[in-house]
Amino acid sequence: MENISNIKFNSKKTDKKNIVFFVKQGLDSFLEDIIMGLSSEYETKKIIVTDFKQIDEEMKWADICWFEWCDELISYGSKLNIAKEKKIICRIHSYEAFTDYPANVAWEDVDKIIFVAEHIKNFVIENFSIDEEKAIVISNGIDEEKWTFTERRPGFNIAYVGYINYKKGPMLLVHAFKSIYDRNNQYKLFIAGKFQDQRDVLYFNQMIKEFGLEDNIIYEGWQNNLDKWLEDKNYILCTSILESQNTSVMQAMVKGIKPIIHNFVGARNIYPKSLVWNTINEAAHMITDNEYNSKEYCSFVLNGFELHHQIEKLKSVFTNLLQTKKTAMIEQPLVTIGITNYNGKQYLSKCVESFINQTYKNIEILLIDDCSTDGSEEIIKDYEEKYKNINAIYHSVNSGGASKAIQEIISDAKGKYFQWIACDDFPERDAIYKFVDYLEKNPSKDYVYSNFNIVNQDNIKINQWKYQVCSQNKVVEHIFKSASGVIPMNCLYRLSFFKDNKINWIIYRDNDFSADTLNSLQFIKYNWNYGKIDGAVINYRIHSNNLSHNLQKRIDSAVSIFDYIIKNFKEEVYASEIQWNQFENRDQLKNYVIAQFYYDQIENHVNMNAIPEYVKGNVTKEELMKYCFVFAKEGMNYVDEGLEQGITFSSELIKLKELYGKYMEKVKDLGVI
Repeated sequence: MENISNIKFNSKKTDKKNIVFFVKQGLDSFLEDIIMGLSSEYETKKIIVTDFKQIDEEMKWADICWFEWCDELISYGSKLNIAKEKKIICRIHSYEAFTDYPANVAWEDVDKIIFVAEHIKNFVIENFSIDEEKAIVISNGIDEEKWTFTERRPGFNIAYVGYINYKKGPMLLVHAFKSIYDRNNQYKLFIAGKFQDQRDVLYFNQMIKEFGLEDNIIYEGWQNNLDKWLEDKNYILCTSILESQNTSVMQAMVKGIKPIIHNFVGARNIYPKSLVWNTINEAAHMITDNEYNSKEYCSFVLNGFELHHQIEKLKSVFTNLLQTKKTAMIEQPLVTIGITNYNGKQYLSKCVESFINQTYKNIEILLIDDCSTDGSEEIIKDYEEKYKNINAIYHSVNSGGASKAIQEIISDAKGKYFQWIACDDFPERDAIYKFVDYLEKNPSKDYVYSNFNIVNQDNIKINQWKYQVCSQNKVVEHIFKSASGVIPMNCLYRLSFFKDNKINWIIYRDNDFSADTLNSLQFIKYNWNYGKIDGAVINYRIHSNNLSHNLQKRIDSAVSIFDYIIKNFKEEVYASEIQWNQFENRDQLKNYVIAQFYYDQIENHVNMNAIPEYVKGNVTKEELMKYCFVFAKEGMNYVDEGLEQGITFSSELIKLKELYGKYMEKVKDLGVI
């Protein structure tokens, strides 16, 4: 019999949908209850994968493919062509969240990510830029019928159940029990589990002997009948530093056993606070205080984590997935690609060819040359002659930035969607397909972006920028605090957003340096609805000619960004940490807060706390003092205006004016004024 310890249920041919569960040997302990709970409504298979070819074969059979862990199996399966046709589910427990596995998954072809706990979900989404819309929390279910409830009383038998490894806090386990033993030497610690590191075995043996606990710590190994083994236990002790849930604790609670749970990350969001401890003394007190309520422990689990309820949640997920068709796009609407160029001859062809060779074919390309002097114009003309879908615009005078070209792209675009991109950047071969696929399936979205690969002058990927999908207010506040954008602006737009709102790309206060950040703010004013695909399909090039190296322009443009936010958004949005409604003379407070904000900008820049790493070695403190003069001019305006608004914050404003005065004296010595 080949390795189909692979379990198959309901093998007769029926009209039921097929679910296949992929898992590695020994990691299927959470699956049995789920499979049995679903097998009445679905054809189910469990595949213990020893060869990736099993995944290829069984995915053909399945309607839904469930990958039990975020490991090599989902990394492989999500990248198969068949994954685009099947419903793919990945379940993430906790171990995988702290590995590189999530970074190796093609999440764009995964339909649902099931997390066992909220805190694990939040960590993974934040660190791996996964679309939160795909995520759902469904905890492990506890099958009441497998556990014998007894109304218990305080006693002296303490249980520890599970693997013993770094995550489970083995040192803390020994020391916590020693504290309990010191209060009463009748207590015994019974361990049902398995050591995963010989270093822990050595440590346990040493400390048990040092503490004189040879008769009170009893290691009994892995238990096949945990219900029976727990029968004479009064407490279950958890010393973990991290868990998604700790199922063995909940299993013991269903039996009526009192849990003593270390405050692992997320514990207080799962368990009643009265059952969670921070210090060893607290743990010892919880065991020796004689407070005990078996029915309460059991009811807590059954009300929130009972297996039947969790299975029903899973069935609801499956029903919704199966009602949503996962097919390749039937139509390929026209997409306009606008490429901006100024003396980009070295990289221009790479960019243009990357769009010509897209898997998505219904593309028109606009090449806008901003009066180049390096021979770029000849390259552009060659493309115009060779390809019918390529047209060019040539500026007779350099416009000083990319904004004029972007305005022309928006005005001249014929596509349902459009993208603008600088000539030194370039897309992956399937970028437009993935972007259009997302917007076609999400008609309420106006824009879609991805993570970015960072490439050098030789097209070698050296890093990756990962983005999240933040709320509009969070984007505004982040930009105000940092003067940098949260959303990359050179991906795919829905043209109707601009037509319906009668807007175009803007330049504000002559700032064409960071106009992308400014325009993200403008679009948010019009309730811009944006989304993100998984993975990185745009390559952003960093080289010596990048405009972002120009520090003086960065600082000047930051002022225009701050000013745009102040003029267009409520202070509750960009300074949400202040309880604005609790203060009298709110207008004066606003002037003080903004004036202080500009002074902080001076200090942060002069101390190089707000300077990009790749710029720090090329600028002196004296140069920064000069560059920051624009912050001082802006901030002093708010100081003066605030001082005319009464006495509520006048003393704070006067002190701030003195600080500005000292700065002005320093820059005067540098010859700025």
